[in-house]
Amino acid sequence: MTDPLPSWNGMRNASMFGPSCPQVTSRRKLHDRLFMRLLPSDMPDPGLSEDCLFLNIYVPDGNRPAEGWPVMVWFHGGDFNGGTPAIWDASIFVTKQKVLVVTVAYRLNILGFFTSTDAESPGNYGMLDQVAALDWIGRNIESFDGSPNNIIIYGHSAGAISVGLHMMSPLSRGKFHKAIAMSGDAINSVRTAQDEMSVVDQVADKFGCYRKTADLMECLRNVDVDILVRESAFIETWGPIVDAETSNSTEGPFLPRHPRTELNDAEDLYAVPFIAGFTNNEQALAFIESIGSSNVDGRLPPSQFETMIRDESAAAVVAPDENSTCELRPELVSEAVLFFYKPHPSNRDQKILRDRYLDLQTEKNYAAGLTLLAAKVANHPSKVPAYVYRFDYRARTQAVTRDVPEWAGVPHMFELPFVFGLPYSVSTSIQWNNADKKMADVVMAMFSTFARTSNPSIPTVKWEAYSDRMPGILLIEQRSLDMSNPNQVDYKALAFWNEYYPTVLEAATNNCCNTTSAAETLSSSLGACAVTVSLAALRLLTVRQFV
Repeated sequence: MTDPLPSWNGMRNASMFGPSCPQVTSRRKLHDRLFMRLLPSDMPDPGLSEDCLFLNIYVPDGNRPAEGWPVMVWFHGGDFNGGTPAIWDASIFVTKQKVLVVTVAYRLNILGFFTSTDAESPGNYGMLDQVAALDWIGRNIESFDGSPNNIIIYGHSAGAISVGLHMMSPLSRGKFHKAIAMSGDAINSVRTAQDEMSVVDQVADKFGCYRKTADLMECLRNVDVDILVRESAFIETWGPIVDAETSNSTEGPFLPRHPRTELNDAEDLYAVPFIAGFTNNEQALAFIESIGSSNVDGRLPPSQFETMIRDESAAAVVAPDENSTCELRPELVSEAVLFFYKPHPSNRDQKILRDRYLDLQTEKNYAAGLTLLAAKVANHPSKVPAYVYRFDYRARTQAVTRDVPEWAGVPHMFELPFVFGLPYSVSTSIQWNNADKKMADVVMAMFSTFARTSNPSIPTVKWEAYSDRMPGILLIEQRSLDMSNPNQVDYKALAFWNEYYPTVLEAATNNCCNTTSAAETLSSSLGACAVTVSLAALRLLTVRQFV
């Protein structure tokens, strides 16, 4: 993709984090803010810079195994709009589990995911940064005692979406060997170039640029980067797109077809041993932000319950393009969703309606797509295993759950302290509960065992593989870790979103007089995202040796 940067002779100090990629840090969401308070207060701020494409490499101590350490490559979350590898300290995980971890920076927001909808600015630059990182790791990780033949990509939220897309991208094929996707649905989080036309119009208008794409790109490149990022922050749909028609790369597009189309052809899925998972109340904190702190119980009146679902349904039903003569019928979608999620028999209890609405958000935006991808991996001719978990364990440490009401369960990001071993951190004043330390031990052991063996089972936990015929999910709970039974997971809801909902959505847009595929358009309308500017060379790296 780019020529590598020149090498150097002698010793180079790589003990400090490189700067984070440009972003508006004041726009962090509630789950980000609550997670940040668990981190050391004196954590150094690496600042922001366009020169941000660094890798951070955490190397375990001890004797290198003959085959090399398993290499776990972390893609951070942040809605493709923000985030940084600098806050993801893998030292505890690396020290305890003897795996090598690489955390990756990639371009974000308008700088990483703007597209002019043609070859002038094809988009997906942040994803290409990740591909370049995987290329570098494959070529060089052996110098750090890592195994180039056992690379595991893992990520959360936008990082998990990235993981899923790498499993479908021809540019990523063969660059990794296992994958873990946590709380991020790659299937329904991708838009098309056509979807981005309105974003291009908004950007051109915001910065006073001519709309012709060559003029637009010249205009944007003359805007100060801080202003460019700050003034485009009102757009919240940055992210990957199908770039078959926009790519100008000699290597071809990152994502030639929409994920739903890709998954229909087994040859297009790079199936590797796979873990997918989600928490039991992913959108609880987003819901709290939307309703305001005065509604401490999150009560949802029947009229508001219906209005919120109807509004979301209407937003999902869009014409294939602005010049189409489609007759849209969003009521078909809203009635189907309301029928499924309204309590039966009828119940006007506002707490029950709150819980049903939050179930909808977790199942639609996380569980459905993740389990569908797991099923596609499990059914792939390569016969590799897939595993699924639901994280129901609510931390016992008061500092973690302060300001998170009991009814909110386990929200987005609240499994990550256990993935990274934060209960063992000595860099904060938080006194972690011993039960939380034990849970961190279990979660870290399962992930590292999967990295080594492709099977996450450990002596105390038998984790059975997932398939569409035997869709068992490991429930990570307060008292135990056991496979689910049919009464503990709403598999019918997953089938509703994966099988029935797309047909209803297509019916709501099928009266169109153009050649755009309704199925392709409606699939992409479920997601979030867009694309951006110049592809810089990949920089490296922070190297840390833990003794």
